[in-house]
Amino acid sequence: MTPLRALPRDFTLLALNAITSEFFYERISIQNKKQLIALTEGLKSPIIANRVAQWTRRFDLNYAHTPVYNNGDKGMVVRILRSCPNLTHLVIEVDTDEYKVGAKARDTTTIIDACAKSCKRLEVLHLAFNLTTYMWAEMPLGVFLNAFRNIRILRLGGSASMAIPRTAGVHLGELPFLHTFEACKKVHFVHFTHVRLPLLSALHIRRNRCPYIVDLSSGLLEFISVHGKKLTTLTFIGVVHEHNARGVAPILTKCMRLQVFVTDIVDLIRLLPIDQLFLPQVTRLELTNYSLTMLPNGSQTIVLANLRTHFPSLEVLRWLGSDQDEPSSDTETDVDPLEGDTDAHQDLGAGIRIENQDGEKLELSQLLIW
Repeated sequence: MTPLRALPRDFTLLALNAITSEFFYERISIQNKKQLIALTEGLKSPIIANRVAQWTRRFDLNYAHTPVYNNGDKGMVVRILRSCPNLTHLVIEVDTDEYKVGAKARDTTTIIDACAKSCKRLEVLHLAFNLTTYMWAEMPLGVFLNAFRNIRILRLGGSASMAIPRTAGVHLGELPFLHTFEACKKVHFVHFTHVRLPLLSALHIRRNRCPYIVDLSSGLLEFISVHGKKLTTLTFIGVVHEHNARGVAPILTKCMRLQVFVTDIVDLIRLLPIDQLFLPQVTRLELTNYSLTMLPNGSQTIVLANLRTHFPSLEVLRWLGSDQDEPSSDTETDVDPLEGDTDAHQDLGAGIRIENQDGEKLELSQLLIW
């Protein structure tokens, strides 16, 4: 018989094992065929299968840079998805280029079907592959809406594609809980313009994640015309070009409830000369410096001098780039029109808190050396 004094230790070990097992299985990430096979084989064990079913909340499949993706790989993905009924986060990035993948492997019907049946708790979905059926026919949007009805956050990568709705102006269905949508192609907005999105509040468009982005203004304008009045947060990074700035500004003005605007410093400089740009509800402006475009001399002054004109309620300017130390007096830099005139700079930024991405206050001089 086990001594009574040993029981607390045994219970402690059991509790510790349960905690570590839950942590170990909570997120599964697959980046190559070897890992995919190992996980599929592991699921043949009832113990492992039970733990995956009970504790796995996130599954990441990053096959975007894998040279071969075949029907056998797809079958293993389907088996894994069917084994994860409690998923809340799903990330799938697969290169389904027709020159690399056979027709059967390109058919994602079974993947979507597995999600519809097994991932009913899914909240966050990141897709970067073509949603197609056999022989390269694009999957109807309605199939997607039914499979992922409960998602809260949707991110579509550059390779994500579905069949374009044929009937314009007709509501095609809804994603009743979706509050955040991230996209990077004009066709993505065409897909969802006439989908009911009652809780949508955040839209993110980032060129740095989608290097092949093209002019979005036409498709985006229609999407914003339908959904823009609900948005409180909008991200525009790498969207504004010299030739389309005048077309982008009217899109922004349709977002009448916008409170947070995130953009790149280059995008902003291209927008500021447009008189139509007026966002009276924005209280926080967040700036990145992802663009490789060289900034013109005096950029800092251009931005600071125009903030109140276009963002009259602005309270916070958050710099998402790297923090800079104050330049030394012997460092050669491009001359700013107000260089050395500290009072003038302070007047331009009066009433606006400047902070870094962690919310820590920055001195104006740190922001002036982008």
